[in-house]
Amino acid sequence: MLETPAANNTDGFARITFESSAATQCQLNGDAAFDCTSPLFLTDIGAGDQTLVIRTAESEPETAVTVQWTVANIFDAGHEDLVLTNQSPEPVEAYSWRGIVRINCDFSHSSYNDPIVYPGQENAAHLHRFYGNMLVDHMLTTESLLSSGDSSCQGGELNRSAYWVPALLAPLYDPDTGERALDADGEPAWQTVPAVVGNDEEAHEIFYYSAGIDDLSAIQPVPAGLRMIAGKATTQPEAPQDTSIVRWHCQSWESDDAENPQFSATIPECVAPDRVRMDIFFPSCWNGEDLDSADHQSHMAYPISEGGPNGTRCPESHPVAVVRPSYHYAFGVKPEVFDPVTQSSRGWRLASDMYAVTVSTPGGLSLHADWINGWHPQIMAALLDVCIKSGFDCHDGNLGNGLRLSGTQPGSQFEPEIINQGMGY
Repeated sequence: MLETPAANNTDGFARITFESSAATQCQLNGDAAFDCTSPLFLTDIGAGDQTLVIRTAESEPETAVTVQWTVANIFDAGHEDLVLTNQSPEPVEAYSWRGIVRINCDFSHSSYNDPIVYPGQENAAHLHRFYGNMLVDHMLTTESLLSSGDSSCQGGELNRSAYWVPALLAPLYDPDTGERALDADGEPAWQTVPAVVGNDEEAHEIFYYSAGIDDLSAIQPVPAGLRMIAGKATTQPEAPQDTSIVRWHCQSWESDDAENPQFSATIPECVAPDRVRMDIFFPSCWNGEDLDSADHQSHMAYPISEGGPNGTRCPESHPVAVVRPSYHYAFGVKPEVFDPVTQSSRGWRLASDMYAVTVSTPGGLSLHADWINGWHPQIMAALLDVCIKSGFDCHDGNLGNGLRLSGTQPGSQFEPEIINQGMGY
């Protein structure tokens, strides 16, 4: 053995390296044996004693190598990213979420990378804004995500998940003349529109984890390393997206799925001091086998609603219900980013909008988002069992068990130059 886990640790993963010239099989905790090679990276390791048996295919059990270690229960052992709280969550409101956890994230950094769509290819994508694991770049792997980096989201190293969205851009105007400013190439200049919370302070975007089906007992934790995309970056004006998946609305509309479902597939012209709001819902039904697929969507599906006693459930093609992520942003229509004539969000676009944005064809049709699960498995289980399955509304990283996740922190907040209306190189 060249590398084994620490005898006692709190990790939800393990890296083991070994030497073998023959076909090798591994068996963890008596489960089914599987083919393995060195280095071996294991995920979703629960609390308790762990036993890994490594043997060549021709070997008898008595010649096998055994690796043993213990993973502590982080709620008993303590962790710097868990904080005591005396706040107890309230049950969800009627006709609202079935069960939900809400966390905050600070902005980490921007780049023209996309480790899901363009793995290993630097600057191959449109401009993205990243949240969560601060080390995310084009070279990201499941192992690097789970085992390294701090997070800009609540939970710190317990929430190394990667979250990213296309940058929202506003035309840049000359503050003295009101005329459209030009960039170094003489083209119309653009600027990033930051998200806001509270009294128009730039910070913390909100991410939800909730139930997508009616039978809460059927929902399972998201497996570590699961990656997926919600929405379609290639959307064109002739075929807008379904607003049950991705949508925009003005905060003043007071939109609500149950009583006031007023949503738009494009960025509405919200007038200052209003806010433009953005919602992105990920699929929550998994095929139970693949952590990714060629289009980064086919291994997942959205629930289907049959009404009556059957309610909302997963389709037979994707039978495994998992915790549903969703992104919820607000963008202030403020003087530095609004259209000087209408004092509205007129002209805003996404870096992924590959069409001409005009008054009659607003931006935002290409709304989409990426996510890779990097939660510690014990925390993911707590989100599900304590908050979601119990029908609670757990705010601000509250885990419903007397603990909450640690606060947010900024990443590098690096902002590269806006190239080609954010569409990149």
